[in-house]
Amino acid sequence: MRVLFTTWAWPSHLHSLVPLAWACRAAGHEVVVASQPALAEQTARTGLPGASIGRDVDTVGLVRGYLLGAASRPRAGRGPRAMEMLRAHADSMVDELISLAKDFRPDVVVYDPTALAGALAAAAIGVPAVRQLYGADLMLRARSVLPELLAPLAARNGVTEFDPYGTLTIDPTPPRLRLPTDRATAGMRYLPYNGSGAPRRLGRPNRPRIVVTWGHTIAKVAPDRFLLPKAVRAAHGLGAEVVVAISSAQQQLLGDLPEDVRVFVDTPIAGLLDGADLVIAHGGAATVLTAVSKGVPLLLVPQLPDHAAHAAGAVGSGAAELVPWEIADAACLREDAQRLLASEKHRTAAGELADEINAQPSPAALVDRLAEIICVA
Repeated sequence: MRVLFTTWAWPSHLHSLVPLAWACRAAGHEVVVASQPALAEQTARTGLPGASIGRDVDTVGLVRGYLLGAASRPRAGRGPRAMEMLRAHADSMVDELISLAKDFRPDVVVYDPTALAGALAAAAIGVPAVRQLYGADLMLRARSVLPELLAPLAARNGVTEFDPYGTLTIDPTPPRLRLPTDRATAGMRYLPYNGSGAPRRLGRPNRPRIVVTWGHTIAKVAPDRFLLPKAVRAAHGLGAEVVVAISSAQQQLLGDLPEDVRVFVDTPIAGLLDGADLVIAHGGAATVLTAVSKGVPLLLVPQLPDHAAHAAGAVGSGAAELVPWEIADAACLREDAQRLLASEKHRTAAGELADEINAQPSPAALVDRLAEIICVA
């Protein structure tokens, strides 16, 4: 079996595909991961075969407009700026992705749900298209706009019929965080892959441990809204052990932190969460799922609409609390963090989500499901 994986050039979207891609490789299947040139180095670090296709897109500029234009439009994933960003990525990738697919001749195309060129490439060569979610299926809300959005790209490549939602959706979220859908869906166990850095396991501290992390996006698009330093000061005021996980690009944004704060740079956060009591973060899908997979509750300060949607799911499950970013000063964050540290209810809810995740089929089991789809097709 040949499997073509594809995503646009954003690290967390690539990371979500890695466990299933490696499961396919381990089962003896051929795999290629295709994305824009900006992701080539990070794809190589995963150890998976990669292909650069299309041209790079000013994602930071597009997300900046999305962020700054979203304050009065809080509906996750439905604003025109979000759709314009996804259209720009599809436009930049689709022609060369189809050319690659014709050469590689995959039996199935697995694509990040926002990498819409994947569905078009699968249709162009007549193979099944499989979406792999990286969090809640927010693209369900775009059903009415996607066919029209992609129609010019389909016509340009001679694609007359296509389904942006593919043949099957693979969903790594625990069942209670899934959005209702009538699409064919297969659950998959969420296995955290947060990058290729060396894992660190800190052991159990003799006081509460709070892990603070803020993803990659906000620091890139709006450094003045990078609230991690404020969250660190709030957590430190509780007498907890404070662990900070950042990228190397974020170091210049830290400012002066208390000397006993432990800072880890370019370190996968999964290992840092063993023994943690609370995560304070931005609400990104990978951070939320990694935390609850470890049974750790969260205090979330979302700013992007998709972050708000992922945070809302965690709050609805009882595993998290949300603070609007406009009022997220140190005093507010400290008060909420103190309450969550003492809350058995939130820890129990996070543990239940971890149990749901562990009950799902492993990525290795999903390899057989891909083979079944190919046989039916």
